Amino acid sequence: MASATTPDDSDEPVTVLTFDLESDRYCVRADAVASVFGVSDDESIATADDPWNAGSVSVGGERVRVVDLPRAFTSSVRTTARVDEPKLLVLRVTDADDAYYGWLVDDVDVTRTIRPSDLEPTRMGRHMPHVKGRVEIDGEDAIWLDERAIHG
Repeated sequence: MASATTPDDSDEPVTVLTFDLESDRYCVRADAVASVFGVSDDESIATADDPWNAGSVSVGGERVRVVDLPRAFTSSVRTTARVDEPKLLVLRVTDADDAYYGWLVDDVDVTRTIRPSDLEPTRMGRHMPHVKGRVEIDGEDAIWLDERAIHG
């Protein structure tokens, strides 16, 4: 098993889904994402005390535990600018109660294919084990997140 801060053992191409948090681009393995939904009312999520456990929503009859990534990844002293219509990435990872995890993000792009060997370390990688590294996608840097490291 590869660690969260080094490239995968294989150099087989990997399809990732890119998404934005404020002005930063991130990605996650596309096969880790079950679905993507628009969120019309995020008030209860945006005001939750803990952005890592910002409440839950029901999607297709399934409970989804929401992580408010824009707030979780920013300093507590910095105000996060909210977008009008955030998106919810519903992951295939579930918690001990079989609730899915969902990441509230600002915008979702499309899938891209990358090679794990193209990953470069980030300055934050040592302090954030859920960051696999940085990769260039379409001429822009993207931070590759490891959903299993985030949710155990």
